Amino acid sequence: MSHEMNFNHDEELLTLFDEEENEVLYRKMLEFHHPGFNKDYIILAEEGNFNDEDGDIELIPMINVPDEDGDGGKFLPVETDEEWDMIEEIVNTQMDVPEE
Repeated sequence: MSHEMNFNHDEELLTLFDEEENEVLYRKMLEFHHPGFNKDYIILAEEGNFNDEDGDIELIPMINVPDEDGDGGKFLPVETDEEWDMIEEIVNTQMDVPEE
């Protein structure tokens, strides 16, 4: 069984809807598949938060569930402590990788 993880650092912008059905622009910061949980994860940041003077950006981890034909899908919230711990560890290692 392979436990190798592939990370996609390609940034792209996504338009999602909040609870009030307002459009919100997010930047995809990281995307990966975790073989232990057998799930795809995506780490988003609201586009408007990149002007924070402290440099702190709130990251929003989601479970990426593609639809049957692979086009689109939906994002689900992360619910277990084990997944939160794994995501925190991955974000801490992958987001601190210096760009070449």
